[in-house]
Amino acid sequence: MRVLLIAGILIANLQPVSSQELTKATAGLKEEHYFRFKYDNDFFNQTDRYYTQGIILDFVHPLVKHSPVSRCLLQLKRADMNYYGMHLQQDVFTAKSIRYMGGQIYYGERPFTAVFFLSHSLSSVISSKNQILSSQLDIGFLGPLAKGKEEQKGIHKALDNIEPQGWDNQLANAPVLNYRMALEKGLLIKKHFAFSGFVGSRLGTLYTDATIGVKWQAGIFDCWFKNASANRFNLYVFNTLQSKFVAYNATLQGGLTKSGNIYTLPASAVKRQVGQISIGLILVYKRLGLEYSRTFITPEFKGGETHGWGRCSITVRF
Repeated sequence: MRVLLIAGILIANLQPVSSQELTKATAGLKEEHYFRFKYDNDFFNQTDRYYTQGIILDFVHPLVKHSPVSRCLLQLKRADMNYYGMHLQQDVFTAKSIRYMGGQIYYGERPFTAVFFLSHSLSSVISSKNQILSSQLDIGFLGPLAKGKEEQKGIHKALDNIEPQGWDNQLANAPVLNYRMALEKGLLIKKHFAFSGFVGSRLGTLYTDATIGVKWQAGIFDCWFKNASANRFNLYVFNTLQSKFVAYNATLQGGLTKSGNIYTLPASAVKRQVGQISIGLILVYKRLGLEYSRTFITPEFKGGETHGWGRCSITVRF
């Protein structure tokens, strides 16, 4: 009930983006222009299982607002900053072991699969209220078309590592159409410390869930509710704690089209509450930004184990 109440407050403070509102909302603002490359891998946790690799390419630029898809995104009323982005993402998932031989299925384990999608996003900011509303539309596919099998085998071959087994039983191809949004509110903002709370939700053929959490950062930084300076030095640590309430997870249960799946987990095996913690370090100097972080999550399905991975990212502003 608490999550639903917060979601109701969120809806009351947002609105669809029209062309007139786009012009008004972005007039006189300092708009972001950057590329960002993010690479996730559980190699940093000395494992090779579950969410084993992720690659994300971000492009944030005011030109993106002219895409017809931007009309599907949401902004806060009286927003004074709006940042539009396009993203490419591939996530790769495996069972606990990649040594399954001869097409053997290990029942009760996470299915092998990969996801690939293109996204449009909008981050809408009211700096005076320390509020950010983020919305994003994901369009893509789950299954062999996402090339998880070929990518993992190619990386292992290049590193002279064991050949991954188990991909013969990966989830079948299925479309991905997902919408996500999150509202963040700054609760304590100081010169060298910031603390905020957030709620979010995802709805669609890939994930349907709701999230509530908090995050903080400490050090030398431009507060994320304000315009960042491209020439300022930033060095800070951050920490995010969140709890996710899961209704559907296609990477465990299969996509919208169930035909062709050799093996999936039943709905009864999906953990309905998953905890997650992330901690990391960010360095920014002039137009270059670097990040290293670690993330840990509680089991996503019954019989599963806790899992962790690392992230390295590089941001180039222009």
